[in-house]
Amino acid sequence: MTAKNSYAKGAAKREEILRVTLEIFGREGERNTTLRAVALGSGISLTGLMHYFDSKDHLLTEVLRASDRAAKIRFHSPGTVRDPGEFLARALTATAADSARARLYVTLVAAATDPAHPAHAYFEERFQLLRTTIAEHLAAEAAEGRVGADIDPDFTASALIASSDGIMLQWLSDPAVDMPGHVRRVWRALTG
Repeated sequence: MTAKNSYAKGAAKREEILRVTLEIFGREGERNTTLRAVALGSGISLTGLMHYFDSKDHLLTEVLRASDRAAKIRFHSPGTVRDPGEFLARALTATAADSARARLYVTLVAAATDPAHPAHAYFEERFQLLRTTIAEHLAAEAAEGRVGADIDPDFTASALIASSDGIMLQWLSDPAVDMPGHVRRVWRALTG
């Protein structure tokens, strides 16, 4: 087997492990998502799993990173809506189809307030990237006269992210909450 084939097999196994982890998390919840269960579901030994991920927290964090990579690809695909409010609304529509990722996100965002948690750096990077992307979009829109020049891009970005996360948290408690609709309304209220 060549090094290229070995790498491809390893990458495929890693993706399978991430998929299986989210499935187990969705079915069993955080407490019952164990490394043993993931190893069994992925068809590898616990030692084999630990070759890829050194802890459950690291594994769960990597599930979110993989999801973000997929969203980033969608955001930069030709023909994709570039409006941050609409993009977040569509992302929440996808979330509504599978609550496992939303529950994982909420679980880890709370745990990541501890600087020693493996997800702490992930959320720092994620929030910074989102704030920067949204603020840059707003600055460009203001320069073109499409939004008011009095809009504070940094505040608006933070407020949209906070609203989106809060609306998702409410939806997890009450699936009747219209996540996409509420995020669109918040975006319109923030950008006038």
